Amino acid sequence: MTVDGVLSDSRLLPDGDEAGTPPADRSFRPDVQGLRAIAVGLVVFYHADSSRLTGGYVGVDVFFVISGFVITGLLLRERMNTKRTSMLGFYARRARRILPAATLVILATVIASYWLQGFLRGDEVAVDGRWAAVFLANFHFAQVGNNYLGALGTPSPLLHYWSLSVEEQFYLVFPLLFAGVAAVAARRRSQLVLPLALGAAVAASFAYSVIYTASNPVNAFFSPFTRAWELALGGLVAVSAPALRRIPPAVAAAVTWLGIAAIGYAAVVYSGATAYPGSAAAVPVLGAALVIAGGLVAPKWGAELLLGSWLFVKVGEISYALYLWHYPLLILAAQQSTHGLSTAKRLALVAVAVVLAVLTRWLIENPIRHARGLVRRPALSVGIGAGLIAATLAICSMMIITHSGAGGSTSLPGAQSADLGRLERQIAASANATRMPAAYTPPLVGLASQVLHSAKIPQSCVTALVLRLPAPPCVFGDLSAHRTMVILGDSQAMMWSSAFLSIASSEHWRVVFDGMDACPPWYGTHLNPQCAAFHKYSLWIIHSLHPALVVVTGYPGPGAKLSNVAVGMSHLLSWLRLLSAHQVVLGPIPWFTTSPPRPSPPECLARNATAIQLCSVSTAQLDKNFGAFAVTLRASAAVQHVRYVPVRPLFCTETTCPTVINRRIVYQDRQHITRTYSAYVAPALASLLGPVLSQAGGA
Repeated sequence: MTVDGVLSDSRLLPDGDEAGTPPADRSFRPDVQGLRAIAVGLVVFYHADSSRLTGGYVGVDVFFVISGFVITGLLLRERMNTKRTSMLGFYARRARRILPAATLVILATVIASYWLQGFLRGDEVAVDGRWAAVFLANFHFAQVGNNYLGALGTPSPLLHYWSLSVEEQFYLVFPLLFAGVAAVAARRRSQLVLPLALGAAVAASFAYSVIYTASNPVNAFFSPFTRAWELALGGLVAVSAPALRRIPPAVAAAVTWLGIAAIGYAAVVYSGATAYPGSAAAVPVLGAALVIAGGLVAPKWGAELLLGSWLFVKVGEISYALYLWHYPLLILAAQQSTHGLSTAKRLALVAVAVVLAVLTRWLIENPIRHARGLVRRPALSVGIGAGLIAATLAICSMMIITHSGAGGSTSLPGAQSADLGRLERQIAASANATRMPAAYTPPLVGLASQVLHSAKIPQSCVTALVLRLPAPPCVFGDLSAHRTMVILGDSQAMMWSSAFLSIASSEHWRVVFDGMDACPPWYGTHLNPQCAAFHKYSLWIIHSLHPALVVVTGYPGPGAKLSNVAVGMSHLLSWLRLLSAHQVVLGPIPWFTTSPPRPSPPECLARNATAIQLCSVSTAQLDKNFGAFAVTLRASAAVQHVRYVPVRPLFCTETTCPTVINRRIVYQDRQHITRTYSAYVAPALASLLGPVLSQAGGA
């Protein structure tokens, strides 16, 4: 039997590649290969310049549809030829196809991260590499909250492995389901069982995607259950090939161009603000399905005119390796640049990725995929694949272990705190230091994951506060004291808890911490209903305590307008004047911006141990980036006759804010200081607060 002159039961193409089409189709589809080029091109240029191709991430969804079509086609051809489904043979082919290139890029990226970015960032990427090696990267990145479309933190150069993980999870489960459904169909002699099963999977997964994206967009983006319908739809096209081939050629041709238009529309119109995948994914996914379905008829004037051209087919051939290489190159280069990457540099990196992809296909992919000894011995292929995974896990773990001692000390001898005069001298000396001290605290390793609040505050108290449980607030400090202070704010309030616990004990105050992450205390800066509810709860706590003093502190919040901050601060302080005897506004700590691109202070120290002043920030840069916010807080406090206390003397000379002071690491990340430094500066902070502490204490 032939289809358009090609044997329909052929499982291998002349070059030795698998015929990834259903039996009723041509054994090689140049338009599908060209569609791979469209998919990888969208993703690559989205990563290279997302400001122009704002929805290029939909290329991943196009890949998913292609994968569903190809894998189902392979299984259908095997079933037709052998009347069975060989699980060992299937996984052997997947191991030869996927693992060699994936392993190479993971290890190259991990090694490059250590070399370029230091041990701290290298350890993080090595952890990512372990998850990517076992194809669970999507769950890992969902857990750490790394939003692919708008990450606030430093993106991992292996973040793109999330989509490969989703595909491999599909490959792990789908052949088993296919074999079971095919067996049922054979017993019942029905050709409808498999299409109905795939149709049900499409409907259920799509509905789940819409619902889950609305409630938890980050997890939904990485979930295999929100993407399963995209792969299943490709499979549905494959099993429906006999019926679809009866479409009139003119209609099929129009359908393919409609599919191309749908993909292009999503790539240009969608952006990081689009709720995705959700219902929005239907446009590019259906578009890809239309291209593949229409191409079954091989219409003369269909999209194959474009997709089947030499350039598109050749790019499609290297699409897998190009997808693997481009993202680490772009991310590592961007993170090394101090001024950002120009368009020319990004395009040059894309060109390098193309060269690496071609070399990977010639030297790694094809020789291994077509090796006769491996093709004839599927168990050996699976064994080598398992060995590659084990080797990746071992090498990444070894890299982490060998750098585990580079993170510093847990404590230092000598005075564990400093008064204001001594601290100012230490800051001046630290502003001239060039190297990391031989001993320092806290350790850099694991610092980013450390909680902000003092270890003396039980997590149950923080949880009760965030959940607004109807219970008395946790009280600390001198519990026998008759005067109470409340530290009101967001994560900055918890960041200062170590200092205020020390002050409360030495100055004989009771202290209550009232802060919720990402919820600045001033009204008008957030429309988040959780923050609004927390603000009301905070005022209720303060009203119930009748504190002698309320200390207000907070971060401006992403995108906060200074006019809103001013109005919100005035509103807050007017309420606090009715609920407490005294108030004070604590000025902002030095913050580190991501523009121009630069690593967080701990990451910077890890990679610049012999030139730590590269990690400092100048007061001029601070005033440029955040000076207006500090001025707004001071002015708002003055309007309400509330004292404003700047804290820059705890961090900076007149010109420089160092990141290591007297062997203490100052910053945990770009916006928070370490618990160690918070406790260390407690006496100095008490000096700055001295007048208001005395005034409030005598009230």
